[in-house]
Amino acid sequence: MALPEKTYDRLHSLWRRWELPQEDVYYAVENGLLRVCVWVPLRFMERGVIKNKKFIYEEHQPEEGFVGVRPEDFHRICSTGCAKLRIFRSTKKAGHILRMAYEPPQPALSVRIHDLVVLREDRLAFEEAYDVKAIGKTQQEKTAKQEFSASQDYHAITINGEEFHLGDVQARVVEQLHDALQSRTQWVHGKTLIYGANSKAIRLRDIFKSKRDWNKIIASNGRGYYRLNVAQGTDMNQKSIGADSIAA
Repeated sequence: MALPEKTYDRLHSLWRRWELPQEDVYYAVENGLLRVCVWVPLRFMERGVIKNKKFIYEEHQPEEGFVGVRPEDFHRICSTGCAKLRIFRSTKKAGHILRMAYEPPQPALSVRIHDLVVLREDRLAFEEAYDVKAIGKTQQEKTAKQEFSASQDYHAITINGEEFHLGDVQARVVEQLHDALQSRTQWVHGKTLIYGANSKAIRLRDIFKSKRDWNKIIASNGRGYYRLNVAQGTDMNQKSIGADSIAA
């Protein structure tokens, strides 16, 4: 059955679709050449424009749906994997800014790198402007087998074509590594992962002691740093975790 054409693509899928380096796609976003968006649940927003570096208020309105992420905020997200945002670009009124209202108080939106999407119209405009071509279906299928995917809670993941089911703490570790994989800080120290997973474990491998083949999920650089064990280009420092790996 033929599915309808998607109205958006996940950002992380596009550099594979285009056969472009990840850094080139990130550069395009940071320099305003490609717009990325995030879904905002229902929030009260203030809409306005920027004049002389000041926000000029025009209207107070409820907003739900995709909104544009500013290039400077994208830089924060891809540098750290996550950022809390209050200001966005309108996708409905060109040149307009949306910011979270203070009355009634609206919480900031926590945005992670894998929350970001590119709307169909923005993808098509970018492909036309810079003569970017999508790779063929066979190559896309081959690449897809190498991709990492996860359920919303990270309890079920697929990596390099293999499926794994994780416990709560294991899932929180993998979620951190997934954020890092799509940012510019792909390696994360084991102690950081343990703390972020709210675990009392001493070593990272203790968290995965129920998974004998956890080296298929996580790779180590041998110096206490870890990343998801997926193909990300040649890295002579990367190795799979074995029983004698250095403890986190």
